[in-house]
Amino acid sequence: METKAMKSLWLVLLGAALLFGASQAAAQGSPAPGANQAFLYELDEDAILLNSVGHVLVPDPSGTSPTGLVDATNGAVGIPAVRHAVSQLQGVAMLGSLLCPIPQEVTVGTNDCTVIATGTDDVKLVIDPATGQVIPTSGAVSGTYAVVVQLDNSVDSPEMPVQTGTFSGVINFRPPLPLGFVSGGTFTIDGVQGSIPFKAVFRQPFRQTEKAGVVTQRGRNMASSKADSNARSDRAFYLLDNGDLQEVRPDERAVGWPTVRFEITF
Repeated sequence: METKAMKSLWLVLLGAALLFGASQAAAQGSPAPGANQAFLYELDEDAILLNSVGHVLVPDPSGTSPTGLVDATNGAVGIPAVRHAVSQLQGVAMLGSLLCPIPQEVTVGTNDCTVIATGTDDVKLVIDPATGQVIPTSGAVSGTYAVVVQLDNSVDSPEMPVQTGTFSGVINFRPPLPLGFVSGGTFTIDGVQGSIPFKAVFRQPFRQTEKAGVVTQRGRNMASSKADSNARSDRAFYLLDNGDLQEVRPDERAVGWPTVRFEITF
């Protein structure tokens, strides 16, 4: 049964959504989340590869493994089967959206709330017999999020949670495109009954010269995965749904590195 507090929350959300609609999103420039969206960027990631029996794979010190990996427990050739990763993300949601319902939560510019999240995913991998590349397929994704405001330093990134919750779904990749899609997504707001559906697009950055034969970056063979010395400074792009390229902006980088962008739609 809905409480008076819940009814008040949804009335505030509805009124704010009508007042701060798509015109406000357009005023932020491109790209910017719409009234029912949030854009989150992957600031860092801790990822490991597992084989089919769940053993951790590590770089081959001998350099003889065809995959560049070996089983950490017995030294056998490492065949990746699962990519397990934990990521820290930060981004914005527009005032009027579910993650930015009231002006008191705004921290970015005049119309954005700051959102942080910790996400975990377990993506199944297969080997492309034609190329030997490790190709991601699909897997579970879940985590926690918080809408944060300034606490005791008005200069650094906001840090005080004013709304928290959880999210989960399934991410599917469509190689060779550098895109992933979250389906069946739901998120919950702590203190509010029920769950809210969402979908998301997962855009990986890549160089323009790679577009003709892009292989999803997270599926690269370890033997050819060393970072290019110019990777931090080179121009990078996201692939849009219509096939166009959109250059990664300076504020879409983390310590210089182009970031993965999650576009969440409620």
